[in-house]
Amino acid sequence: MHDTEVAQLAAVVDEHRSGQRRPDHAQGQPADHEEVHTAAYTGPRGDQDLGRCPVSGSRDEMAAAPASGTRSVVRMLARVSYVVYYLLAAAIGLVFVFLSELQDDFGLSGTEVGVVASTGFLAALVSQLLLSPLVDRGHIEAIAWFAVAIGAAGSIGFGLSDDVVTFALSRGAVGIGLGLYGIVARKAIIGADVTGGGAKVGALLSSVVAGFISGPAIGAALGSISFATPFVVVGMALVVPGAIGARLIGQAEIAAAPVGYGDLGALLRRPRVQAALLTQFVVFGFIGIFDSTVDRYLTDVGVSDTGIALALVVVGAPMLFLPPRTGALAERSGGARVVVPAIALTVPVIVVYGFLNGVYMFIAIGLVHTTCEAFSNMGAQVLVLEAAGAERAAVGSALLDAVGMAIAAVTAFVGPPLYLGIGEAALFGGFAVISAVCLAVMVWRLRAVKAPSLLHAIAEPV
Repeated sequence: MHDTEVAQLAAVVDEHRSGQRRPDHAQGQPADHEEVHTAAYTGPRGDQDLGRCPVSGSRDEMAAAPASGTRSVVRMLARVSYVVYYLLAAAIGLVFVFLSELQDDFGLSGTEVGVVASTGFLAALVSQLLLSPLVDRGHIEAIAWFAVAIGAAGSIGFGLSDDVVTFALSRGAVGIGLGLYGIVARKAIIGADVTGGGAKVGALLSSVVAGFISGPAIGAALGSISFATPFVVVGMALVVPGAIGARLIGQAEIAAAPVGYGDLGALLRRPRVQAALLTQFVVFGFIGIFDSTVDRYLTDVGVSDTGIALALVVVGAPMLFLPPRTGALAERSGGARVVVPAIALTVPVIVVYGFLNGVYMFIAIGLVHTTCEAFSNMGAQVLVLEAAGAERAAVGSALLDAVGMAIAAVTAFVGPPLYLGIGEAALFGGFAVISAVCLAVMVWRLRAVKAPSLLHAIAEPV
């Protein structure tokens, strides 16, 4: 081989190792073209490996990715993360059976109770947006430890609080723990096995839904001992699995990249992300309206408090079991192919909510709706993963969660007065019309997408 050929070959190898290939759109590809994301892998403590591995590609390419842990360690990371995420969500859900006690026993006004209840979600939103770039840069272990510590301290602190300031601060601490652990766990799990990310993120969603649903039940059961007991018990229960989870997250190999806040703007310009955010508008917009009016609405049609509680548990069941499966389906078929039919079916279901005549009709239509939600929610998650790649997974998921929570907060605020002012048929019918418009825009934007899914994108040789 001639010296010039050797020099050229060495230059190609050095470029591959240093990770200086420009993204597709920087080499003349249109911005809407499916990018093949590459990212430096980081091992324990964030040590970067010189190799780079495509986020999607053949089995041989994936097998070539550096791996520092066994499959059993990866499975342990996922399972422990599900437990920790469940406990953090349960810590958030505990308070909802104590809202009257906050007023009666601690003297909080209705407005102060609202502040306490909403602080956790607001804190989760802000912390995710602020710190998600650090997660994508590889600082996962420190953030995982911080999330567990502040979440456990917040739960225990809430049980020991006695005024609105300490209640709000403690609730905010739990929200920060929930928000940060969510994006760190997703990053570690996706980085550990990119091709199984849909199912794993779906399992995380199931665990957090389970926590929200069971939190009030835990609170009611342990609250008979004392007000502080459920909060202290859940906070203490977080310590051991949280420490194990943070340590395992620190050992995970992830796709790290020099991500900054500018990446949020870049993601917002991607058609897949735009479609995912429109999905969030439909899903979480309805959640805000539903959560803020369902108790009053079902009471108005003659359902007892016990009936409402049991019906909500039954209706929420599909979200406990379906997301891992719908996430895997979305990853195989493409997020767009899952989310569009799900939202199309959701629109008429929302209309029917305006004509409920009893608990059995509510359960029937609610089961259809939450099944659709399992598909649409995971379709949106996979759309973001397809657009962001593993190296921007934290920023992408933080953006998705933040938009969802913000929309739910707005619709929860306007839902009750609209229900009283225009009635249930006009409220749900009007939101169905808005959802149909979102669906039309979503389909239009997804027409710009070239490749059907992350798994079908073929990595270019490097």
